Amino acid sequence: MHGPRHDEIVKSLVELLLPALPEGGDRIVATGEADLGHSTSSLSVVGTDGSVTPVASLPEFDLTLIKLYDDTVGADAEPWNTYTLTVERDGTHTVALSYVSPEG
Repeated sequence: MHGPRHDEIVKSLVELLLPALPEGGDRIVATGEADLGHSTSSLSVVGTDGSVTPVASLPEFDLTLIKLYDDTVGADAEPWNTYTLTVERDGTHTVALSYVSPEG
C-alpha cells in the first residue's frame, strides 16, 4: 500500500494536523475516503478527558491526502480508499489505509 513518497507525504499530513490540535487535546484523528483526484476528511480532537470534538476540515489536508493516494496508485501498490490517521500531541502517529468495497 506504500508508494515511494509515502513517508514524506504522511509527515506532511502530520505537520498539517498538529497546529489544529488545541490546548487540552490529547490527539487529533482524521478519517475519510480518497480516490483519484478526490478526498473527504472528518477531523476530531480527543481531549484529555476522553471527549471527542469535531474540528473544521483543512483543504490543504485533503489536497495532500490526494497526493498520498496518487503516490500509491503510481506505485501499483495495493489499493486503498479509506484511511484513519491519528496524531498524538508529541507528533507520534499511526496511519491505517484500507480498502472498502463500494458495494458495501
